[in-house]
Amino acid sequence: MGLNQKEIHMEQKSKYEIEIENFRKIFDDKKNMCIAIYGIGRRTATLLPGITDYNITGLLDRDKNNVGKELCDIKVIPIDNIEEKADLIIINSDPSNYEIIFKRISGKVTIPVYYADGRLACLSDKDKSYEQNEYWKSSYEELKDKIDQADIVSFDIFDTLIMRKIFSPEDVFRLLGEKVKAELKSDCNIAGIRAQVAAKCGPFATINEIYEKIKKQIDLTDKNISDIMQLEIKTDMDLCIARKDIAELYEYCIESGKEVYLISDMYYTLEDIKNLLKKCGLSIIDDGHIWISCEKKKDKISGSMWKKYMDMTGKARGHLHIGDNKISDIENAAKYGVNSYYVMSGKDMLMNSSLSELASYVNTVSDSICLGIVIAKLFNSPFALCSTNGKVSFDDSEIYGYCVYGPLLEKFLIWLYYNSRKDGIDKLLFFARDGYFLEKDYKIVSELLDDGYKQDWCYLPISRRLIYMASMENEEDFKTVVEFPYVGTFADYMKSRFEIAVTDATAQYNDRHINAVGDSHNILKWIQPYKEKIMQEAKEERENYIKYLEIDGDMQKDLTYGTVDLGYYGTNQYYLQRLTNIKTKGYCFYACLSKDNVYMKDISVDACFQYGIDYTAEKSLAKKKNMHIETFITAPHGMIKYIDNHGSRICESDGKSQKYFHIKEKVNCGVVNFIRDYINIYKGVLAVNSEEYIKLMHDRKESLEDNLFYNMLNGMCNISKDILKGFYFDNDFVGGKEIMLEICE
Repeated sequence: MGLNQKEIHMEQKSKYEIEIENFRKIFDDKKNMCIAIYGIGRRTATLLPGITDYNITGLLDRDKNNVGKELCDIKVIPIDNIEEKADLIIINSDPSNYEIIFKRISGKVTIPVYYADGRLACLSDKDKSYEQNEYWKSSYEELKDKIDQADIVSFDIFDTLIMRKIFSPEDVFRLLGEKVKAELKSDCNIAGIRAQVAAKCGPFATINEIYEKIKKQIDLTDKNISDIMQLEIKTDMDLCIARKDIAELYEYCIESGKEVYLISDMYYTLEDIKNLLKKCGLSIIDDGHIWISCEKKKDKISGSMWKKYMDMTGKARGHLHIGDNKISDIENAAKYGVNSYYVMSGKDMLMNSSLSELASYVNTVSDSICLGIVIAKLFNSPFALCSTNGKVSFDDSEIYGYCVYGPLLEKFLIWLYYNSRKDGIDKLLFFARDGYFLEKDYKIVSELLDDGYKQDWCYLPISRRLIYMASMENEEDFKTVVEFPYVGTFADYMKSRFEIAVTDATAQYNDRHINAVGDSHNILKWIQPYKEKIMQEAKEERENYIKYLEIDGDMQKDLTYGTVDLGYYGTNQYYLQRLTNIKTKGYCFYACLSKDNVYMKDISVDACFQYGIDYTAEKSLAKKKNMHIETFITAPHGMIKYIDNHGSRICESDGKSQKYFHIKEKVNCGVVNFIRDYINIYKGVLAVNSEEYIKLMHDRKESLEDNLFYNMLNGMCNISKDILKGFYFDNDFVGGKEIMLEICE
């Protein structure tokens, strides 16, 4: 049985009330001190009416044009000489902006600064020792110059000329093990067996010889063994791509008429290597110039390969070898008179960069693929970090989307795909505006993972304003709509909230600056001349919306529905159920799953980036960076206010978020490319092991994807202003103010 509005109003503590309670508890001992609050957004607008007994001497904001303006009768003051007006500053913003704001003001103030969660503000001591690496002095031009001076140029193959889209070479065998189980239906521990056999075979065994030995150790047919070996070769080669800068220099050497060698310690045969070169779009040199340890029975790691190489090519000639292994490619080559040039592998670039911390989150094959394809995108060039001394920087919107948002949305959408099927969902409703890109990207995921399950989905127009008005039928409903936060003039409030132009009946209030949270008792009086019209407007909007839901939303009582949203309480989901009398299952990035959330009595919700007993998502990294998600997964239109009698969406006017929407579209192109790359590698495993995959995601205390997303936006990377100007948070609570996101550097 559903909750009525009176029950909700009486039982539920809104997040605004919780924020006020927390503030009072944390800063109880500061009540009589002179406090300046930094931030004039929604959090402060809803906080101030609940702390009128505190001595708030002024508000602070980064925009100097706001100095002199008022919020809840408290003025915005300049930060200059703030010590004369306040004893302390409390930063009251989205938690993801705490350090950004403190960094902005730390050199300007001498009084204590606190975050709203009670912590004394400080700047984290980020390790920047990576900047001192001598390798960052390397350059493409320097290497090309050395090539020009050489007579014979040799290249290492793996991690130098070619790289794999996986974190570690060893993970190729772990991936193989999962594919053997999923695709060949064999439960043998091929990764472990292969490693043991390869060790016994010695350093010069070919892949064919290794599998001949494996055949003798496990009870499989000759065809089974052959299939596994071919699957290993295919799996590995599908992961391989050319490193473009080194590939370009390789081709340059060939075109220049230089004598070129490929030298590798590897179990692949000559024919395998030639197939790999072809697959990666590289020229194939003659067989005599491709030296593979398993065929030469010599290797670089012992130096025997270099001895034979120099004996054959002659010491009098100018040699240059290019490789990524400091011992086998550099030190050992030097022992035999071969000049060398060190280029970092993609993995080593990560480990020596501002992203090195991410390696600690790689625990599964899925993690290795995820981070591996990010590395392949960022560090395909061994010189990618030389101009920034190891700090990863984003100047391209598509690459930014690929590396930062791609992993997060890949995990969420695959989680959604398999969970909604497990729950028997016939149709997914992607709530506006968070569902705009999600719905489009989900279509691509569904096409890539297609398992034959018949499921429909659509982008559903909805907003707090729309669903509150459409559900408004009694006095309690009316009061809820009135009290929903807004800061601005009474006239603007009436137009934005109720589509009503004020008249002379309220002339003395029309230009009055109000805060809907603290001034609700006044607004309820002032609004009386318009109440009948408001209720009529609500009735018309309700009828139009229900008609829209029945036709465009295809809301039928004999179907099962899932709703897709960012989070948090499930308000829109609850009111949609109440309006249609159709139960739904909610799928969110994070949610308030606590028993204190009164909606949980009537709705069912599952959250992707929420682990263990964190029922309020306070530990969720996705929630900590929720503004960065929300400003991306939005739509090219303003907030949807209502559906008119023609079935058309009526929206707020476009803002900067819509003006620069083309930037977000490029970011989403990167997201889609990441999703395609990930699924193309892992699809076979996902299709068979979907239940294990979902269970693993649910049981983990953290994941690579949300750690990658959180840390990249928390100081690991530099992000250009040209990208960030596409990310505006439109704050409807303060009269439509838009705030461009900042990134902690």
